[in-house]
Amino acid sequence: MLVAVRAEVENVDRWREGFKTHGDVFASQKISIAYLGATDDNKVIAVCETSDLDEFMKVFNAPETAEAMQHDGITGGVEVFVLDDSFKP
Repeated sequence: MLVAVRAEVENVDRWREGFKTHGDVFASQKISIAYLGATDDNKVIAVCETSDLDEFMKVFNAPETAEAMQHDGITGGVEVFVLDDSFKP
């Protein structure tokens, strides 16, 4: 299952560096890989592959995750998308 998390950050480089320090959190979310991207106006996205969507959401909504996001400079506008459909032209 793929999950995308979009957010606004103070600084993209700070977010990228901080994101990569939370391996234990991502392991508890059953994430096997995360793809990162950003725009020039400090909007970022992480697309994560998880084997357990329920556990992903449980950990994502935990206070510790909010603290980690704050540490990484996320300023607001966090959105979660479950990628549950596809199209192959």
